[in-house]
Amino acid sequence: MKTYEVIHEEYVPCTGELRPDRREILELKLESPSMYVQDQYRRERSVEFLATERDGSPVIEARLEGGRKHRYIFSEI
Repeated sequence: MKTYEVIHEEYVPCTGELRPDRREILELKLESPSMYVQDQYRRERSVEFLATERDGSPVIEARLEGGRKHRYIFSEI
């Protein structure tokens, strides 16, 4: 397991803002960042996952029904 600093950003389309409506920073021990994000949305009916990298760190977006979006930025500690 690796330790990550995780920045979780939540975007709500109703506000019209380009900045996240909510942001939290977590420190987590994880086997796989992608499995962690998928586990967060197991109960959602429709989710699209997009994975990229920023400066060598995984960035995973979960796009939900209604235009809601959650972005997770992982940085190994």
